[in-house]
Amino acid sequence: MIRKPGDPTLPARTAPRSRSRARLGAPSDPLLPPHASAARERLAALVGLPGPLPLLEATLQIAAEEHEGLDVLAAIARVETIGAEARSRVAPLSNLFARLDAVRVLLFEEIGFAGNVEHYDDPRNSYLDDVLERKLGIPLTLSIVVLEVARRAGLAAEGVGLPGHFIVRIGEPGRELLVDPFHGGHVVTVEDCRDLVLRTTGRASLFRKDSLDTAPPRTMLTRLLLNLKRIHLAQGDYRRALAVVERLLVIAPGDAKEIRDRGLLLAHLGRPRAAVQDLESYLELAPGAPDTDSVRGRLAWIVRKMGADA
Repeated sequence: MIRKPGDPTLPARTAPRSRSRARLGAPSDPLLPPHASAARERLAALVGLPGPLPLLEATLQIAAEEHEGLDVLAAIARVETIGAEARSRVAPLSNLFARLDAVRVLLFEEIGFAGNVEHYDDPRNSYLDDVLERKLGIPLTLSIVVLEVARRAGLAAEGVGLPGHFIVRIGEPGRELLVDPFHGGHVVTVEDCRDLVLRTTGRASLFRKDSLDTAPPRTMLTRLLLNLKRIHLAQGDYRRALAVVERLLVIAPGDAKEIRDRGLLLAHLGRPRAAVQDLESYLELAPGAPDTDSVRGRLAWIVRKMGADA
């Protein structure tokens, strides 16, 4: 019942006012340690800013909640330094292929960024500070590095969220190129993208016309968190999975499925009253969902157990 990446998301709706407390993912959760609470508060502030979400800092704030002592400004400065070097190399070049190759050589040949093929589900691949330090990542985090560096080098860059993979579009008027950061930053064709989807998902039919649409920063951040959620659930680390769900609800307050999943995780973690609150909220927000009978059964079991333990 815990959602996996790629599952359809029910439209976000506002939860009942009577349950509006931290049940929508307020960043002031008293159970968080101070450094984690500060990181979540900053993430909420970034999400609430008008205009595009500052992707680099938001991604680092996700890491800062997990990594006490992370200097977010120093990590941003590190990317700025790489971007400045890339800009100096790109500036004298006029051909898009040559400009892109200058960035690719810097990032993947000289600095040594690479896809972590051997340990793809290592959570460190999803924390940008670890990616910058270890030079290893997943398609999404490596794409964020390429995006941020390319933009600082003067190139127009956008994320592209293929099913099961993530790439970057680099463009200029009249021309654009697709780049695969997980595989050395090399240029790929549309047919290559179709093959990537088949290799990563096993379903060529998932590659559709809109698969090459731009992924906005908020979508990228959500995808990053969903990946972490999947990893922590697979490891049985329900505490960290809960923290990820809370951050997903900071980005999309009122997301019915995340409220449901938080309730299930709270039950696993021995917090039945909060679990009941979330599961009741889910049933109110998504009365026609296909899993309502299952959720009602789980809710009834929790309530019975609370009575037996009283």
